[in-house]
Amino acid sequence: IVSFTADGHFSGSDIYNTAFAGTYAAQGNILTLTYALPAYLTYQFTYSVSADALTLTSYELGTTYYTRVGSGTGGTDVVSNAENLVMVMDTGTTAKVLSEELMTGGSGTGFVISPDGYIVTNAHVVFAGEDTEALLLNALANRFANTLYLEASQYYNIPNEDKEDIVQILLNKFMTYFIENGQFTGTAIDYYVLSGAAVPGEDLKVKSWPAVLKKEGTVTEMIGGVKSWGRDVAILKVEKTNLQTVTLGDSSKVQVGDNIFIIGYPTTKTEEFFKPESRLEATVTQGVVSAKKTLNSGIEVIQTDAAINHGNSGGPAYNENGEVIGIATFGSGPETGIEAIKFLMPISLAKEFMNELNLQNKHSDVDVKYVEALNAFWYRDCYTTIARMKEVLTLNPSHPYAQDYINECERAILEGEVSQPLDTNLVIIAVILVVIGGGLFFLNRNGKLSRIIKILKK
Repeated sequence: IVSFTADGHFSGSDIYNTAFAGTYAAQGNILTLTYALPAYLTYQFTYSVSADALTLTSYELGTTYYTRVGSGTGGTDVVSNAENLVMVMDTGTTAKVLSEELMTGGSGTGFVISPDGYIVTNAHVVFAGEDTEALLLNALANRFANTLYLEASQYYNIPNEDKEDIVQILLNKFMTYFIENGQFTGTAIDYYVLSGAAVPGEDLKVKSWPAVLKKEGTVTEMIGGVKSWGRDVAILKVEKTNLQTVTLGDSSKVQVGDNIFIIGYPTTKTEEFFKPESRLEATVTQGVVSAKKTLNSGIEVIQTDAAINHGNSGGPAYNENGEVIGIATFGSGPETGIEAIKFLMPISLAKEFMNELNLQNKHSDVDVKYVEALNAFWYRDCYTTIARMKEVLTLNPSHPYAQDYINECERAILEGEVSQPLDTNLVIIAVILVVIGGGLFFLNRNGKLSRIIKILKK
């Protein structure tokens, strides 16, 4: 027995009289149950409502059937009326064919491997193997469900306990009608790459770079009738030059206990609490290599306790030498009752893809200048930092961080936080004069040579 309340809570007991309780949320035909009792777990079900029957199906728990014993709201007549509605095609002279543009998508992380715009990410980030129309069908269902719920809330006095039932009934009828009579036309998948930082409010599609998918692996594979994670790697290409690149390491040398750092753009359920600009900042997580395990597909993946969340997929995992040794890919989480077990595709797999495309991991002049600028910055040499960062911007005007370093150094110079650079030519002259003339010289604050006469006693 399970009871659902309008404020998003549920409670009940199983056949062993063990009590359970938590919160629920419905989106489309997906019902998410988050248990507070007897343990904190989350399960997702595909659900359907037919008459007084509720059917829940999940991969972990199978299928469960419930029969309504009462809503306590007096709204059962409204639900019954909704069930009796029939959608029919208008074949009259006033009939119209309705069309609407529909978009869906996702995001992930990637890293540049060559200055001419080749980028590595996960195959599942680029929707490898996905049915395009199935993705659009799910997006259509979500859009129509939200519209129905808004209509039911604004224009009809329907008890809250019955709104979800009515929306689901009408949604099922609409989707059945669309599958039988509607169609998708002109479907396509477009890829865009957003480099570095972004400014809130900017049109990301305009700010981003169009990309072409050059190679993709498989997300999952069937090996001897057993499901396995596959070669989950993809390579994209953007038409750019002088891009900064990562340094690829050797994943075969990775050892259990090695420290690793993962960079990416994870998405969480807490983003509503943060300003938009915070959502566009990269996140760094740290952990260790927990194990090296072999998939049924024969791929040896790297297990880690470093956090990998949705949106991190395809991001680089660095060793302590700053070399990419893996690609953040998948993992178990609280929904399975398992914490801190994540997996990286080895960078050797990406190298195999690169070999097939005849690609090499190279560095550009921008990399060299940028590293020189950073080294100067850490040594508080702002004049060299500014000069090198300007060279970076000349080579790559869209560089996301070079101007920030220039601005910071210019501020530090104006506020006297850094000193004027020494004239190395004067220093050389001073040394020569010391040797020849037997005197002692020093540079005063104005950079001019001064001399202290010293009589040398024999």
